[in-house]
Amino acid sequence: MSILKNKKGIGLPTVLGISVFVIATIATMLSYAVFQSRLVERSFERSEGYVNAVTSVDAAIKIIIRDNNTDASYLQSLSQYLNVSILPYADQIWTISAVASDSRSVTSYLTSDTEAISTYDDLFQYRGDEVDFFLDPLINPTSLLGAYIPGFLENTFPDFVSQTEFASFQSIIDYIETLTTVPGLYVKVDPTTISNQQNPTVLGHWFVEGNLTIPNNLNLTIPEGYLLIVDGKLTINRNGTIYGNVIVNGDVQLKSTNTSQEGVVGTLYVNGQFKSGKTTDLGSSATPTFILSESDITFGNNVFGYGYFLSDKFIVPTKGTNIDITGGVYTLVSSNLSSADLITNPTLNESLFYDYAIPDIIGPGGSGSGFKFTFPE
Repeated sequence: MSILKNKKGIGLPTVLGISVFVIATIATMLSYAVFQSRLVERSFERSEGYVNAVTSVDAAIKIIIRDNNTDASYLQSLSQYLNVSILPYADQIWTISAVASDSRSVTSYLTSDTEAISTYDDLFQYRGDEVDFFLDPLINPTSLLGAYIPGFLENTFPDFVSQTEFASFQSIIDYIETLTTVPGLYVKVDPTTISNQQNPTVLGHWFVEGNLTIPNNLNLTIPEGYLLIVDGKLTINRNGTIYGNVIVNGDVQLKSTNTSQEGVVGTLYVNGQFKSGKTTDLGSSATPTFILSESDITFGNNVFGYGYFLSDKFIVPTKGTNIDITGGVYTLVSSNLSSADLITNPTLNESLFYDYAIPDIIGPGGSGSGFKFTFPE
């Protein structure tokens, strides 16, 4: 500080140079932090503890299916033998978990109820806050996407026969990536193929390799009949709206300022968190928004329109909010949305689910000998 006090002043070019350097340094640090967090997650999924936990849970599931036995004493013995936790979650549903590290566990859900699940009857007809509503843990973003993808691929590419069962969200991404090696199916593109457009629009069956960022004041448009795959993070900068259906193998963020307004009019399958800015527009009665996240969904103070949300947690500010959602919010862990902010949608049309990239039925995929289960995660 004494050096600065002994000077008459610093010229404007120098000040600007310092500012640009500081901003660039902060941006680099933030990018590095995001990169590091993804490395940590991938490192965890490759760790010995994680692999052992997944193996133990998977073994428990296969043994229960093989023996076709859910007797309490049998499950207790199996739990002790494999060093896993097997606990009742609801009628005919059990949680099977194993410790992967000091702070994290791997969990699967298993049920002996193998009837097909109607996504309208069992989920979307509800707001999610009714006393008699129960979120079946086998209804999750991965099971919904896994049920939708085979029909979409076979309708889009009539001579193609799709794989029908998927173990995880990542396995769906990996499968679609393999299709980019087959002429006439999905095509792998760089993020700039979209972000450098004056009007960012998906012009084919595209698999984006890497993080996709849409610049300020521009929308991302996915035409009807297309399903964009982003193998990375999707960022919509201020005053931008997503129109159409997207699978994102990472986080989704809608950035904003106090005066900007962002939106989603379509369906997002998110293998990560969804975060929006202060003001978010949703869809209409004819084209409601669906955001299906494997993690948490967070909104700002102002949220308007027709929407359905499935996540671990649904988070909105507890003060200064102006929220008017017509649709449903379904969480496995918690939601702090007030019931006064949520309105039943009497106009939801099940016959349009395919256009919304939503399956009408979740069948017995991931099943065997009278059981259904989720992949250990």
